[in-house]
Amino acid sequence: MNGVISCATAIDVLVLLNATPLWADFDAIKVEYQLANWCSEVTGIKYHVDHIVPLQGKLVCGLHVPNNLRVIPAVDNMRKHNKFTI
Repeated sequence: MNGVISCATAIDVLVLLNATPLWADFDAIKVEYQLANWCSEVTGIKYHVDHIVPLQGKLVCGLHVPNNLRVIPAVDNMRKHNKFTI
């Protein structure tokens, strides 16, 4: 299945691209993903980069920018889904 992506993956990529403004600090975004990978390697627990304000929330939609990103355990991110609480 190398080189083939699912429809869901393609949609996720499009949502991410649509939520990333031209002025975003791409280097800082990359650092968040590197940190998630490092945490996963060091701890043996899978980590994700979470959007604090979901990109496709029911009440509000966030941007794919560094101040809307945080590294958290994957299990917590999957439990959160697209929920945003104040």
